[in-house]
Amino acid sequence: MNIEKKTLPEQHYIYVDRESPMGPEIAEAMGSGFGEVFGFVAQAGITPLSMPMTLYTAMPSGSTMTFRAGVIVSAEDAAKASGNVKAATIPAGEAVTATHVGPYTNMNVTHQSLWAHCDEKGYTKAMPVWEVYVDDPGEVPEAELRTEIYRAVS
Repeated sequence: MNIEKKTLPEQHYIYVDRESPMGPEIAEAMGSGFGEVFGFVAQAGITPLSMPMTLYTAMPSGSTMTFRAGVIVSAEDAAKASGNVKAATIPAGEAVTATHVGPYTNMNVTHQSLWAHCDEKGYTKAMPVWEVYVDDPGEVPEAELRTEIYRAVS
């Protein structure tokens, strides 16, 4: 697995909040979130700058996961957020990143590798953590799905 440290620019995104039990329900919560965001994108004439993404502002605790389902957009398009669709930014700064290849259910292995890499290099782990779903699971076989995983570090 190739893990890199990158300096990233500020990135604007729009999102909806979602919460789900840890387990297979996460897929349904993400799907409904992406449906709501991309419905808004189409209605508002917004041009996505990424594939769908989830962003975590805190690590899961207990049996519930809280996340933001969204997409990276321009600052101008982020200003169009309204109703349940909110806008935020991923601050400019350093992050470690790796591309997970395979089923979403195995992404914890890639996350654990990123955390271990941070510890080995002496990086201070920070938030947010985010995932960009590069491939459409309706078009790409599960074993070939690519997900870019990022973790802010300082």
